Amino acid sequence: MPATALSDSPECVHFVDDWDGILHETYGGDADRAVLDCARRLAADPAGEEAYAWTLGLVMMAAYIGRFSRKDVAAAALEALHATDRRLRDLPCAHRTHPYESDLDDRIDHFVDDLPLLTNGLTEDEDPDWEDDATKGQWLCPRDIAGYARVAVDIIAPGSVGGIPPRLPARDARRAEDLRSIVWDYPSAAVDPGQELSAYARNLVANPLGYHRAGLVVVLHAACWYAASGRIRDRRVLDTMVDALEAVLPGLGDASCAHGEGDHPEVGRDTAEQATVGIHLLSPGGRGVYRHWHREELETAPLEAWLCPAFLAAIAREALDHLRTGRERLFGLRDTAHLDEVLLRPDGRLDVERLTHAVRFHCRDGQAAEDAGLWAARRFAAGPADPRERLVLLLVACWSVTSGEEPPPEAVHRDLRAILGAVRTAPAAAPAAEPCPHGDAHPWDVLTELVGRRHFGFHEDPYGAHLNHLYAPGEYDTPERPFDSGAWSCPRHVAQRVRGALRVIDGAN
Repeated sequence: MPATALSDSPECVHFVDDWDGILHETYGGDADRAVLDCARRLAADPAGEEAYAWTLGLVMMAAYIGRFSRKDVAAAALEALHATDRRLRDLPCAHRTHPYESDLDDRIDHFVDDLPLLTNGLTEDEDPDWEDDATKGQWLCPRDIAGYARVAVDIIAPGSVGGIPPRLPARDARRAEDLRSIVWDYPSAAVDPGQELSAYARNLVANPLGYHRAGLVVVLHAACWYAASGRIRDRRVLDTMVDALEAVLPGLGDASCAHGEGDHPEVGRDTAEQATVGIHLLSPGGRGVYRHWHREELETAPLEAWLCPAFLAAIAREALDHLRTGRERLFGLRDTAHLDEVLLRPDGRLDVERLTHAVRFHCRDGQAAEDAGLWAARRFAAGPADPRERLVLLLVACWSVTSGEEPPPEAVHRDLRAILGAVRTAPAAAPAAEPCPHGDAHPWDVLTELVGRRHFGFHEDPYGAHLNHLYAPGEYDTPERPFDSGAWSCPRHVAQRVRGALRVIDGAN
């Protein structure tokens, strides 16, 4: 490698923009051809004057090579990089540090500008465009080029080479980003949360005693709140996560440790940060990066605390309990018999205000609203004699489905689907063929329009006020814009409410 700048612009400057396009996934040409061309030029002279350029070009394309290149293309790149490393890594050097030892992510976006400047005949002090804190001599040092060759190898084939700073594998960086988007409840467009979480769980089931155990347990604990929230509608995802944690606990046993109170990591508050740590625990490079974090940020727990079997057993049990409870709530048989004492008066009549209040405040207690709606549907199906009560129960059941931002879970919509489906298909419930005398003035539509036009306070409930008055007109004041009972019980109105609820339920499947 020359100690002075080349007199002419090297040929590589014609390819830098292509390499940068491949780095940022904007290249419109044949990327594998560009990789092969660069690799062949480096292999032809792995310690030559332009080896620095072809090596840095492969660094820029390494993430692409590791993810997308054909096997023969990746093999050619690796062979050329290994050859450069072998030829240059032990050559004499007077530098204390080299650029390859720093964080690649902080530098790689500048390669497209800096690489052509390395041999433009100007020193870094003379070059107004040179902004890097390292000298051009450090960049062109044979040991730096050998180091960057190893960096590229590690990106293409993680864990296959040493002598480089610890680095989170590129695939794990993507996994961490996807996992953060899940626990933040804003999954990336290309991410299926159920598939992602199932994959982590299956990996733990397959090897509950392996190197990846700690990272996978931390990841599943970070994601258990999301998984049990109702966002995931497939029971098999929760089943797999439960199986994974059940599989790992025997290997952790009744683990004890020498850590004192407060020495274990704090988990559960910042689940995105916890998920990121879990991903770092999956690889030697990621663990090395975490060790560096801990040296820089003293408030972070040491790596050994994350790997502690007693800590892992505790969070595995916590996640397992939460997932089992959530699974039963979402997919088990929902018991509503206890609500008889709450929603019925001593004389057997509805406590209609309590019933509508539970559904109205769905945002405050979603499960209470779901249970109230399911209780109303089941009582309706049991066939109370009072037609006014039957009507109110059916309307409340439909309202409980449409009042929430999310469709009801399977534990609720199984029975609701059957009950409301029977109402829709019952001949007596079908809307009459002749024109409806109410036109567009059916009560629920009018109330919905009213709510959209006017601001109601948090404790105001126009729907509940109307249903309370409909059930017990002698006990509750006549609400604004009253409707006669015929409008409420109109077959078209009732059918419309039932169809709307069923659409929401069917959309959950």
